Amino acid sequence: MPLLDSVGASGLSHAPVGLNELTPEERIALVALIELLAASDARVSEDERAQIGRIATAMGEENYHLAAAEADRRFQGEEDVRSFLVTVGRPAARELIYETALEVAFPEAIDAGESKLLGWLARIWSLNVRFGVEKPRG
Repeated sequence: MPLLDSVGASGLSHAPVGLNELTPEERIALVALIELLAASDARVSEDERAQIGRIATAMGEENYHLAAAEADRRFQGEEDVRSFLVTVGRPAARELIYETALEVAFPEAIDAGESKLLGWLARIWSLNVRFGVEKPRG
């Protein structure tokens, strides 16, 4: 069952994009966002660490490490990251970045800081986020 039923700008679905298809700037945005989410509760859990490892593999290890180094160089804090996230324009990339970030935050209860950041991002990117609900069997 997918984590999200759908994520879309104004309810429209865009052609899917894979993590390895993100532009260098989109990769920086994703890595900076997941670093913020993972660090929001002052520690990175094993589930978050495993999810980040899967992201790095899907993106390409070298691409991930380059994006992480550039994010660390560019951004001093959350406000810097927020200002950069506003510049991500491609709808399919926005959807993938949001869904991927949500998967990092989701293994544990989403804390208030994560919720605030993800809510803000959904609003500024005009994403319509709906969580999938499993239907009873039988």
